[in-house]
Amino acid sequence: MTDGHSVGYHTERAGPPALPTARGQVPETRREGAVTRTKPAEQRRADLLAAGRALFLARGIAATSLDDITHRAGVSKGLFYLYFASKEDLVLALQEQFSREVAARMAAAATVLAESGQADWAARLDACVKTGFECYRELHDLHEVLFHHGPTPRPDPEPAPATVVIAGLLAAGTAAGALDVPDPESTAVLCYASMHAFDLGFRGRSGPDDARLIRAAQQLVRRAAGLP
Repeated sequence: MTDGHSVGYHTERAGPPALPTARGQVPETRREGAVTRTKPAEQRRADLLAAGRALFLARGIAATSLDDITHRAGVSKGLFYLYFASKEDLVLALQEQFSREVAARMAAAATVLAESGQADWAARLDACVKTGFECYRELHDLHEVLFHHGPTPRPDPEPAPATVVIAGLLAAGTAAGALDVPDPESTAVLCYASMHAFDLGFRGRSGPDDARLIRAAQQLVRRAAGLP
C-alpha cells in the first residue's frame, strides 16, 4: 500500500534513494562533503513502533495521523510503507509487541526463581501470575488504547505468548513430577483467560481489591496445576 509516493530506502537528507545492502542497511551517501548514514532496518521499524506507541498514548489512535507518526520517527511516508501497510497495521504490530512484552516479563519472573534453586513450582506459578497482574496495571493505559480503541487483533494460529509461558511451566513441572497437568496447553489457555480480570477495562473498577484478586488467581492456577 502506498500514498502515491515511490517506496524505497531514503537517506537522512534529501536526495535519490540508495540501494539497500545485504545487511538491510542503506549505504552511506556523500553529499556536499558530508557523510549521512541511515539506521538498520530493524531500528527503523523499532523507531516507528516507538513513535506510534507514544503518540497513541498521548492523543489516542483516531487523533494520530500517519504524518504525526512519520514526523516523530524522522522518516518519510515512503519508508513507513516498507514496514507497515497502514496505521492500522502499525496498531496491530503494537498489540503483538504488547503481548510479547507481558509474556517475556512473566517468563523472566519464573526464571529468576528457578535459577535461584530455592523456589518450588508453586512459587514459580505465583510469580508468573503476580507479574502478569503488575504488567496489566503498569501498562493499563497502553492496553486500553490498543485493545479497547484499536482494531480487532488479527487471527493468529499460534497461541498467545503468555499462554506459551504458562504452558511451558505446567509441562516442565509435570515432567519433573511436581505438577499434575495432563493437558498443559489447554490448561494454560484457561489460566490466562482468567487473568484477563486483571484488566480494569475488562472487569470495571468495582469488585475485589488487588491483593484479593492476585491471591485468587494464584490459587486458581495452583489448583489447575494439581497443587493445594
